[in-house]
Amino acid sequence: MSDNQAGTYGQAGTPGAAVPPTQDGGSGGSRRTVAVVVGALVVVGAVIAGFLLFGPGSESKYKLTTPRTVAGEYQRDGKGQKGNGKAFDDKKVPGMQTNADVSAEYKAGPTKKLQLGGAYGTVENPEKAVDWVFEQTGKSLKTETGAKKKGALKAFKPSGFDGDVLKCQEYKISSMSLAMCSWADGSTVGTVSSMILTKDGTSTEPVELKKTAEVAAKARKDALVETD
Repeated sequence: MSDNQAGTYGQAGTPGAAVPPTQDGGSGGSRRTVAVVVGALVVVGAVIAGFLLFGPGSESKYKLTTPRTVAGEYQRDGKGQKGNGKAFDDKKVPGMQTNADVSAEYKAGPTKKLQLGGAYGTVENPEKAVDWVFEQTGKSLKTETGAKKKGALKAFKPSGFDGDVLKCQEYKISSMSLAMCSWADGSTVGTVSSMILTKDGTSTEPVELKKTAEVAAKARKDALVETD
């Protein structure tokens, strides 16, 4: 990863950390809380990059990209990021050796936001890798934004998903919600985190984990390409 990319990841947690959640019932308080929730998506991207960037490269069947469009309607917002694992060397997904990581933000209209992140290489135990990612991400989200898990971590098998495991979790920040799904297979570990704002921009729509899992499966399919 270049120094510039490392700086970008290092700053990613700032939106969530700089604007603490508020219980203010007014529109100003609501909008500040929305800013925290939006920032939490970026926090997830930064956290995942840090966790996945570790270990020597190895042969992998697939790699991940950041295409312009994922899941049919989400358009990439800015450029996708790609790193080579040099910025973070003190954490690793158990049993994973990485070649590179990718990360990008997406949006569909003014209300739907999505963060795609992941790495590719070799993964010895996909389910263990996914569980570990959720464990670490939950801790970081709580520290950075005050987010709390709502309900249990759930496994899904959406139509067309051919990976080994895909699980999703809802997180609450004040009264607002975001969803995160993570998948793993023999070559990749990735995450899709998303939120849908209300039309007035002061809150979020309720999370439907099943639908989020379907979006994650489609995003994975769009991002996954065979190695040369």
